[in-house]
Amino acid sequence: MENPRNRVFEEHMIAKNAINFLKQKYKIQEDSENLYYEMYSILQQIPDRSIIKGFRQMVYHLNDTLSMPYKFNRDSLQILPDTIHRPSNGLQRWLHQKVGYEPVIMDTAKTSTTVKNMRVFLNQKGYYNAEVSSEVAYKNHKAFISYNIKTGMPILVDTVALLSKDTLVRAILEEVKRFTFLKPGVRASVERMNKERSRLELAIKNRGYFEFTKNYIVFKMDTVNATKVAAKHGGLFNSNPEQGEPRANIYVEVLPYSDTSITHPKYKVCNVMITPNEYIIKAHKIRKIKKDSFFIVERMLKDKEKRVVLKEGDIKLPEDSLMTTKTIGGKEYRVVQRSLPRVKKVTLNSRSEIQENDKLVHILLRKIVRNKDGSPTTEHQRRRSYFIRDKVISDAVPVEIGQLYSYRLEQETRRNINVLNVFRAPRVEYVRSSSGQANCLDCLVKMQRGEKQGFGGDFEINNNNTNVSSLGVAAFGSYQNKNIFKGGETFEISVSGGLDFKLTKLDSFDNNFWKKAVNLFDVSAEASLYFPRFLGLPFFKKMFKMENAVTKVSLGYRYLQQSTDFQISSFYTKIGYEWTRGPYHTFHWNPAVINLTLEPVLEPAFEALLRQNNRALYESLSASYLIPSMDFSYTFSSPTGGIKNSSWYFKSSFELAGNLVYLMDQVLEPNSRLQFFGTDYSQYFKTEVDLRYSYKIGKYHSVVSRLMLGVIIPYGNSKDTEVPFVKRFSLGGPSSMRAWLLRYIGPGDQASVSGAEFQLGDLKMEFNSEYRFMFNSWIGGAIFADIGNVWLLNSNSTASTIPQRNPNTGVFTERFYEQLAIGTGIGLRVDLSFFVFRLDYGIQLREPQGYGLKENGTVQYWNFEPFVFANRSNLVIAVGYPF
Repeated sequence: MENPRNRVFEEHMIAKNAINFLKQKYKIQEDSENLYYEMYSILQQIPDRSIIKGFRQMVYHLNDTLSMPYKFNRDSLQILPDTIHRPSNGLQRWLHQKVGYEPVIMDTAKTSTTVKNMRVFLNQKGYYNAEVSSEVAYKNHKAFISYNIKTGMPILVDTVALLSKDTLVRAILEEVKRFTFLKPGVRASVERMNKERSRLELAIKNRGYFEFTKNYIVFKMDTVNATKVAAKHGGLFNSNPEQGEPRANIYVEVLPYSDTSITHPKYKVCNVMITPNEYIIKAHKIRKIKKDSFFIVERMLKDKEKRVVLKEGDIKLPEDSLMTTKTIGGKEYRVVQRSLPRVKKVTLNSRSEIQENDKLVHILLRKIVRNKDGSPTTEHQRRRSYFIRDKVISDAVPVEIGQLYSYRLEQETRRNINVLNVFRAPRVEYVRSSSGQANCLDCLVKMQRGEKQGFGGDFEINNNNTNVSSLGVAAFGSYQNKNIFKGGETFEISVSGGLDFKLTKLDSFDNNFWKKAVNLFDVSAEASLYFPRFLGLPFFKKMFKMENAVTKVSLGYRYLQQSTDFQISSFYTKIGYEWTRGPYHTFHWNPAVINLTLEPVLEPAFEALLRQNNRALYESLSASYLIPSMDFSYTFSSPTGGIKNSSWYFKSSFELAGNLVYLMDQVLEPNSRLQFFGTDYSQYFKTEVDLRYSYKIGKYHSVVSRLMLGVIIPYGNSKDTEVPFVKRFSLGGPSSMRAWLLRYIGPGDQASVSGAEFQLGDLKMEFNSEYRFMFNSWIGGAIFADIGNVWLLNSNSTASTIPQRNPNTGVFTERFYEQLAIGTGIGLRVDLSFFVFRLDYGIQLREPQGYGLKENGTVQYWNFEPFVFANRSNLVIAVGYPF
């Protein structure tokens, strides 16, 4: 008989999962890059893949408060588990559950389930002949699982037919057929069929079919009668050759409404009742709140007479009156006088006030307002007590009485109410009409009043260990007053400031605090007013196809002081618009921006230092500037989809300054330069590109990269002068080149002089990349690399104006790659849900200015000879990711 004490338990810890795509005749063409990661997500037994997996397993066992050692039971002559509860504290539980990682024990049942799920997944992707098997290798109580996959040939779409016995539904299907996801030649996957089902469901529901669901849509595949396609080589310009894949005819059918009715019912909206301040009561309480009903109607006004030019093909309406003819480009056009109807929204207190030509659009339900003595209030008193105007709410609800039901308008209503930034939790509900009419719905729009005021804040801490050790502190705060004019407007005041303190080389004999202890002081304030609508010419709104348009008016001030070297003040004002087009495209347009930079106050010694060593900065700081400009930016954010959740972010912007004023200058004073209170205006063109890519390797691992390019070109009135320093580019700081302080890099390989580290450029090039990983759900780390620099397009510096120790001009040349600054470092991320705390430590690898001369007399650019941390590193403490 075997001795139970010497029994060996056949438990194995999974060490590795391998997914192998076996060699086959068919070469995967579509989604070959994503397929591996999608298959990996199906695995049910995943061991720890982090670089510290051994440490995490040790932490798990050392802090395990519930252990199950096996002991020999003399009565049953068996080895049985004996559960032991050990005392623990909160720290042990946290280490055990959050930091530690439990070893994954081999389970053959889960392996079989994984194989089955992989096969089903491949079938849904269109690989209906896929083969999946598994192999397990055991070594030293460790299991190595290999999943072997043969996808086989997928079935491709040949033709698509949309069918329905309901003639009205069939007409809708023919109308939207050209937008189908099932294009000929694509894989006939379940994923595409589900997308097609959802697309058709929305198309039908947006045309009045309230009760229609995707369950009415069925798919049938016919591989017998489909076209047979022979294999073809791809050739030089075709990366997806035909390999003889089987084809299928897809039949998409909309089933009848019921066994007794073929036609699906259409619904119209009979009432739209809006509750702008829904009262929330607890479930166990019953309280009826009496409300007043107000009726919002569209009232016809006097027609507006307008002259209209009838182009070729335009028809003259019976009510048009012919005025004259007009010749344009050799062609004769008719000009007619046309009456255009005008409507105005009016709020009425009762249905009896509705006139014959009025169109009822909404019913507004508000709480009854009474005086303190219980007497009814006047209409003027009621209006003053309402926190938002009736027209603002009505304009935000596109659903109107008499319309057919539309799911699109339901979604648009929620979105418009959120844009007002006044309410929270908007809800749109449809119920059977209280009037009892057939195929009639009541639309109930409910929302809760949001917070009137809001506050926000942010901070950053930066510790620099370069030539002069310093500590930088920056903070940002904002205050919002929402719905300030009862039209959804938001008034916002934001203040930001930063101080950079010296930690070494303090002058103990100087009593001036700014000169003794402060490197840089920067403060700015801005007051903004947001309108949740487009305030401008309707032509622009139609031309740009604006959605969720917001108008912004701002007034700001900025003050910058570097020790006692210089002081600069600037004011700016602007009016702009923000809007979206679809869920992924955002636009910003500021048609009028005016920036006035007062003449800086320079300390004489610093002025002389700049004149000799940083000519470009000296030119920028030697005069005041008036910058009338216009800027435009476009942002695209791709959706995060797939297992890898890879996504793109792209932002492009440009700014034009001084063009309109230049035209005025040529008209008013063609022989002299126009000035405003003795200040010249600037002319330049500035553009920037920001491209980011996020690549998710696994659940807790990702790589995020960013490329930034920018250039500013002066011309016209600024051709012979420098670009204002406030518009130039700079690098360094918490969200840029993290191994350097802000404005400590460039231009080019031009060496900065102690006391004049304020490096700016006309051209910017920067690349950042981070490998981010998570230890658990809220603590993570990062390894990053930063590369970049700024350059001048031209320079006023010559060999005669620059001392011998600073011979480089910083101008961009074809050998720019030799002037790139390179830094690296590690970071810690703590995700606290409402914000991310970030700690980064950056180390310089290459300094384009050089660290000094080596023994052989050449300049040392790389931080390897020897590797030095002191004076070549930077510690950053901030909130939020750098990009």
